[in-house]
Amino acid sequence: GEEIDSLQKIHVFNMQKLKNSELRLAKAEQKIRELALNIKRKEELIKELVRTGKDAQSVSRQYSLKISKLEQEIEQAKRELAEAQKQLQELDSEELRDTPEKVMLQKECQKKMEAAKLKVQREARELEQKVAQMKHQQSQMQKRLCEETEKKKQLEAELQQDQQQIKVGFFLFPYDKD
Repeated sequence: GEEIDSLQKIHVFNMQKLKNSELRLAKAEQKIRELALNIKRKEELIKELVRTGKDAQSVSRQYSLKISKLEQEIEQAKRELAEAQKQLQELDSEELRDTPEKVMLQKECQKKMEAAKLKVQREARELEQKVAQMKHQQSQMQKRLCEETEKKKQLEAELQQDQQQIKVGFFLFPYDKD
């Protein structure tokens, strides 16, 4: 009778140990699932941050192209202005017998020069405005990129920590320490 009683107590004790072990295992599995989900979310966020960085680079390239185009237009307008000035100087130095023709050509050259000057001024103003706007946007993007980079570093560190916890969880929880 005593042996049976003792065996029953041992059996109850072992069943309790088994139940405790199963509870710890269930908790560990739940924690691993949560960590895996957390890792997946953080990886998606990192991908989004990388995409945002690439978008910023693309916009920067587009603005650089626009600036180059405007600079070329200004150079073209300057060449036109220089050409008109040259023609006017040639007219001034030429001895044209027919003065009404000379006056008409001078007025025409004067108009070309004024038009070219206005074009240069207008495009220079436009370029200055675009450059100011792009500098502002660039500083905003730089600030955002720094913030995103910092977030990315933080997320990668958290991700590494989560993965380390999962590894530790796999090694610690399968074994019953009682």
